[in-house]
Amino acid sequence: MSARAFTAALKIIAVTALAVLATFTGPSAAQDLNDPFEILGGYFEAAGGLDRLKAEQAQHFEGTISLGGMSGPIRAWTAKPGLSRMELELGPLNIMQGDNGEARWELDSNGKLQVTTKLDEATLNRDEVERLMADYEYADPGSDIFSVTYEGIADIKGSDCYAVRISNSINSDRHTYYISVDDFRLEKSVAIRGENSADTYYDDYRAVNGLAVAFYMREVHHMTGQTHEIEISRYESNPAIDPAIFDPPEQGARDFAFATGDAAEDISFEFIEGHLFIPVRVAGRENLWILDTGAGMSVISQAFADEMGLEIEGHLKGQGAGGPVDIGIATLPPFELKGISFNEQKVAVIDMAELIRRIGIEITGILGFDFLSRFVTRVDYARELISFYDPESFSYTGNGIVVDAHMKEGVFETHATLDADLSGTWLFDLGASSTHLDQAYAVREGYTRKKGVLRMAHGASNEYQTKTVKGDNLQIGGFTLDRPRLAFVPGGTNTVPSMDRIGILGNSVFRNFILYLDYANEQVILEQGDRFNRAWPEDGSGLNVGWTTGHGAVEVLYVSPDTPAERAGFKKGDIVKAIDGKAVTPATGVLDVRALLREAPGTTYDVKIDRAGRQKNLKLELADLYR
Repeated sequence: MSARAFTAALKIIAVTALAVLATFTGPSAAQDLNDPFEILGGYFEAAGGLDRLKAEQAQHFEGTISLGGMSGPIRAWTAKPGLSRMELELGPLNIMQGDNGEARWELDSNGKLQVTTKLDEATLNRDEVERLMADYEYADPGSDIFSVTYEGIADIKGSDCYAVRISNSINSDRHTYYISVDDFRLEKSVAIRGENSADTYYDDYRAVNGLAVAFYMREVHHMTGQTHEIEISRYESNPAIDPAIFDPPEQGARDFAFATGDAAEDISFEFIEGHLFIPVRVAGRENLWILDTGAGMSVISQAFADEMGLEIEGHLKGQGAGGPVDIGIATLPPFELKGISFNEQKVAVIDMAELIRRIGIEITGILGFDFLSRFVTRVDYARELISFYDPESFSYTGNGIVVDAHMKEGVFETHATLDADLSGTWLFDLGASSTHLDQAYAVREGYTRKKGVLRMAHGASNEYQTKTVKGDNLQIGGFTLDRPRLAFVPGGTNTVPSMDRIGILGNSVFRNFILYLDYANEQVILEQGDRFNRAWPEDGSGLNVGWTTGHGAVEVLYVSPDTPAERAGFKKGDIVKAIDGKAVTPATGVLDVRALLREAPGTTYDVKIDRAGRQKNLKLELADLYR
């Protein structure tokens, strides 16, 4: 799990752990109750009464958290309105995060402090809903904000429970409480709140100052399936809390150094298959790493961790492109890139074998938020140069545009408008080769009906199908890009989007610019690049190629329907042996083949393939796949 997803999930746990639940005894239960407010009234009465619940203004708990085969202490403090602090020690991970009412902050396992003061509309709306929930606004049948409905009887862990759903008019979040028919205590809650949706189960109720608190909680994160358990050892209601505890701690000592001065400038990178690769040296070995603003934590491949003999701890679940991904945690020895050296770092470890096979280039690791947030980063796509500056001394003097951006759990989000009408928040992800549209938006806005190309993609987790289409234009920061390429997962229904954003902006957009990422000031700056709004070569075949297992040859991984490749007779599993009489070698074959497939429409090739041991010659003519 990335640190971003990991700590976001833990925040849900901490908030849930501090919720006041139900008492051991309550009003006489009747299984034929169907008035949701009568059911909630029984729940509140069993908890000591609504007045007592509203009187709780602060909370503190200590306990143990278990996650992914690791366990350790967890401590949390909250105070109304919206103040919080959580401290967590879990194996090699030591994380602190909080909110003092003016800023949100997080100190990660590598000692990097990130303070966030600019919040997006979705976060502000969610905060308002949570504040009103904490004040029990939903208990009022006349509320203009909340709608409470009875959903029937549900079996939860073998017990009948009333299901009461709470929705609101501010956003699409909703909570469903499963309240025991027998004693009105909360057995389970389901929180639908974007990427942090989860089911939580409660047990081991104990009386605390006239209330009852579940001293055991088990949470299941919807997106990853990761299970977290918390056992509380100490709970305080309305303790005296020094407000300073909610303030961010001091930034730890620097764990990196510039070779000279306060910057490392004009480092060459390779822009390959829509990804930025820069050379990184670890223990005397130099390999290519991907630069990725969407990764909450830097990552190394399982193969590299094994080669280095690193100890891997934990069995965590994170969310990667295509679904959940298994993650371990390791300590990376000191490393360096041109002009910068780093001390040892905590990194995530994932199996990249299939991703490497499909991209067609060896990948050792990914530099994510914990690396990038230490600098102001300048990326010049046209010249393929990257620079890193000390944020304490950096001063921007260019003529670029500061875009409407904000930080959310360690990742930039920004405002953009697609095709003049679809305006809203997009994730700003240098780790994404393409620009992606949320499935529900694609359905609702008619993009699924556009002519496009079906492809198979592969992220950090697994393979998944996408459809690629062309939009009319995309506006960001006062710039307008023509005919943007958009990818989305096909299928689905016309539903309200489940995420808080329209989609993900990737390098197919950013390659038009020189961009600056300034984490300290929570801003992104765009300058028009030398290749702004120029046409970029695109595949005209419909062939998806990659390495075979073991990298011994170039294999056809997928043939897009109704494309030149399908009409030429290619099939999945074909081995590409030669093109126009020139042998295809494994070393550079995947990238070389893809470059040929991006030549102008009308270009023809004679392709020799091997199919199950038999040689065949196929004639391929490239075309514009979007017309």
